[in-house]
Amino acid sequence: MQNTDRQMRAQTYRSNPHEPIAHLIGDTPDILARINEPDVNICIWQRPSIDQIERELASLTPRDLPDVRCRCNLNKFDAAVTRLMANQGLSADLFKHWREDLLSIARIYFPLTRGRRVTMRLETTDQDGCPRFHTDRTHLRLLCTYLGPGTEWLRNDQADREAQLAGAPNSEILLTYKPSQLRRFWVGLLKGSAFPGNSLNGLIHRSPPSQGPGVNRVLFCLDS
Repeated sequence: MQNTDRQMRAQTYRSNPHEPIAHLIGDTPDILARINEPDVNICIWQRPSIDQIERELASLTPRDLPDVRCRCNLNKFDAAVTRLMANQGLSADLFKHWREDLLSIARIYFPLTRGRRVTMRLETTDQDGCPRFHTDRTHLRLLCTYLGPGTEWLRNDQADREAQLAGAPNSEILLTYKPSQLRRFWVGLLKGSAFPGNSLNGLIHRSPPSQGPGVNRVLFCLDS
């Protein structure tokens, strides 16, 4: 009976032709600015991988950047990246192209925050992060995975929000289909529950399952 109820809810979501499209995907960075549209809760910039960055990151291990973060602003963004690397014993000079890419993404993100404080996070890991589907209590979160599997996320018609809010397991939150997933180098901009008027429509997502010890994931995150 429970499975039937969940299937009926999924069919109801899919059969409503007037439901707003909550996810927008494009191949230029302009797509990210549409995150401020009222019904949108994720914008994805699909872009190809960059060989120079892949070569720079190939030497990183899961222990090199163990979830390091700091408050930052755009004017001193590269200096903040350099400082985080230096604190972990890494030479920023070895990551020239990566740092340039991080800065170019930050230049897109910061104007969208409308002056809110921003926290930057760099992370290398081969462990599970946040395995349960959840929403963030943030304004806007930007994610870009450079190596390893990307963040998994759910369309509105895939998710049982009541189950998610009640603390139910993933098997009850995911109504149907497999989760969508950000690919390497794609930039995802997610609305959290702290975005004005979005308390019940934050994007439901989770960290991808670990691929096993030694399979490194390199993640860049900006939160406002």
